[in-house]
Amino acid sequence: MKILKNRVFGFWDGLFYSLLIWSVVCIFTTLFAVLDIFVIFPISLIFDRGTGWKIHQTSIIWSRAIIRGSGIWRMVVKGREHLQKGKRYIVVANHQSLIDILVACAALPIHFKFLAKRELFFIPFMGWAMALAGYIPVDRASHKSGRSAMQRISAVLKKGISVLLFPEGTRSPDGKIHAFKMGAFKLAKDNGVEILPVVMDGTGQALPKKSWLIKHKSTFVVSIGKPVSLADLGDSSLEEMKEKIRHEMIGRLEKIRHHE
Repeated sequence: MKILKNRVFGFWDGLFYSLLIWSVVCIFTTLFAVLDIFVIFPISLIFDRGTGWKIHQTSIIWSRAIIRGSGIWRMVVKGREHLQKGKRYIVVANHQSLIDILVACAALPIHFKFLAKRELFFIPFMGWAMALAGYIPVDRASHKSGRSAMQRISAVLKKGISVLLFPEGTRSPDGKIHAFKMGAFKLAKDNGVEILPVVMDGTGQALPKKSWLIKHKSTFVVSIGKPVSLADLGDSSLEEMKEKIRHEMIGRLEKIRHHE
């Protein structure tokens, strides 16, 4: 599929599209959250046994509806053949923008949970729906909260559900893939789960760090890599594999940008 070249907006066009898209996001988020709370969640209790799969399916539809409804965003997904139905993964992805979760939900047709700032769960409707879906709150300033989040991730994996983590820990200021923290890889090794390396591009240009202004007509490219097993690796080998995965993701990101 041909990747469309990103178009830069002037200030007034950017302001117009920003107001339009954030209005779409607010409307769709409220509608889907109400649907989750009053319809999908009761159904999920009966058929999902508390896993929240049907609520996450609603998240997939929500995210795709926003991208398609924006009028200025497109999405291209490569590597879906690497996903095995019914298999759990720790998905590690590069982090460029606030909308990375939106794009990940739209691109990955698997059941996963993700970490989110604790404050988001107090937002009416949206936060309540996130809690019912089983997404995991974390206070990054609290070590206790971090440990609790790691325990919840292990519990999620034991249920056969995947987890999405951003091993850089924060959004990249320049679009490059920076150093990875070890947490995701230790979790994968300790729980016998394969790493699924996912590279995303275009989100950082569409909504840069520390900005709410939509500055580009953008194509989001999501490249799903081959799963990597970390079984039987020692600590030093785990560090080497972490760096190997990171460099492979850097190479894929460069190929995406070269093609674009």
